[in-house]
Amino acid sequence: MESKRTHSPCRRHVPIKFRVWFVGLMLVLASVACAGPKGTGLYETLSLGEKKKVLEELKQNWQDYHVYCDGAASSPGALIFDPKNDDRNLIGYRYNKLSKEGSVRSAIIQIEFRLDFVPKLYRIFDENKNFYGYVLLAKDLPVPKRVDEKTLELPSYVSTYHVP
Repeated sequence: MESKRTHSPCRRHVPIKFRVWFVGLMLVLASVACAGPKGTGLYETLSLGEKKKVLEELKQNWQDYHVYCDGAASSPGALIFDPKNDDRNLIGYRYNKLSKEGSVRSAIIQIEFRLDFVPKLYRIFDENKNFYGYVLLAKDLPVPKRVDEKTLELPSYVSTYHVP
C-alpha cells in the first residue's frame, strides 16, 4: 500500500526568505517599541549607596531646592528636587509644592518605605547634559519634556496611592 502524504492547510511550506524578512521586521518593531517616546530629558539612576547619601543630603538641605510632590506628602508616588541656585527649572505637571521640612521628610519616608515597590532616585539632565535636579519615584520615571529653554517638566505621575 502506498500512502500519500498530504499537507494540511496549517502546515504549508513558508519560504525561507519570508521567514527571514518576518523575523527582521519583528526585531525592528521590538527595538522601536523598547525605545519608547522621545523625550528631551536624560536621566541617571543612582546606585543604592549613592541614593542613600544623596537622600540624606536632600533631607538636610531641602531648603536649597524647590520640592514638588505628585499628591499629598502623606501618600506620594513621586518627588522632584529642583535646585534653587540655578536658572533651570524641573517641574511636574499637576505637582504640589512642599514648603515645610516635615512635609518633605514625610514624603521621602513614605516613598522609601513602600513595600510593593523599589523606589529609585534619578538625576535629571537636558540634552546638553545640564543638571536639572533629582526625582525620587516609587515606580518608573516618566519621560521629561521641554517646556521652554530653561524648563523640563515631568508629566502627571500616575500614582497608585492617590488620584490627582
